[in-house]
Amino acid sequence: MSRYIDQCPAPAKVRPVKVVVASPSRSGTLSMFIAMNMLGFKTYHFAECVLEKGLPHLRFFREAITAQYNRLSGVKRYNKADFEKWMAEYDCMVEIPSYMGKDLLGAYADDPDVKFILTERQPEKWARSVNNSAGGVVKMAESFPMNILKNFDPTLCEFMRINILIYDALARGTRPGDPDNEEELCTYYNDYIKMAKEVIPADRLHIITLENGVDWEDICPFLGLPIPDEPYPMPNDPANFKKMVDGFLKPRMRAAIIRLGAVALPTLGVAGWVSFKYGPMLLALLKGMM
Repeated sequence: MSRYIDQCPAPAKVRPVKVVVASPSRSGTLSMFIAMNMLGFKTYHFAECVLEKGLPHLRFFREAITAQYNRLSGVKRYNKADFEKWMAEYDCMVEIPSYMGKDLLGAYADDPDVKFILTERQPEKWARSVNNSAGGVVKMAESFPMNILKNFDPTLCEFMRINILIYDALARGTRPGDPDNEEELCTYYNDYIKMAKEVIPADRLHIITLENGVDWEDICPFLGLPIPDEPYPMPNDPANFKKMVDGFLKPRMRAAIIRLGAVALPTLGVAGWVSFKYGPMLLALLKGMM
């Protein structure tokens, strides 16, 4: 099967990777992303993919996730050359490596110049955090009106598809509230942490326990860098996650509502069609986004 990444031109230059933060999402990774940028690295994280690189990178990510977790997809898994093509301009990766598993970690473990950071936390707390963030996005993606609106904005559609694919992999096909949901999430988490420790050379791996707190003193000595004067960033709470997601979603939902109305019944006008078909709920949503 032809892959999207194979259709894209090779980058003029590939920046050597210096640091791989192998921590799963909801393990202080957004703070780490900001921190690594503050230390001077060019850092790739899902936030960078969504907010800065947009649709092409979302397509890379969705294709890589599909290949990684759906063996029946017919999509060839990404290798190191593919990762370099996708993330050519970055010398630090945060969170993304966890989704690519052994294929990415093993590829960069072979490079003696790459250092690794792995943040651990209690599996049960991690599972609850996943459900309070990504679980909510998946519920939104699969419910009205987002299950309709996402089809009228390509960036929104890719974002939602990626979140569903990721959550399916982490939760083994369960959903928040299912009897075995948290158990499946914990099993995934424990298996991933075990694999990461086995694949990454111990002398180049720095492990941090999230419950003990994370600060510059936890990462700068390992990286051989001076400690900044600025405080370590701390954006990894549910309110900040919601604020970031809302900032991405609202303009795209507004555009999707307009396209949906224009396609469905242009003679009535967008607001008229929305009001006629879906009533006050979508009108209130549209009004709140203006």
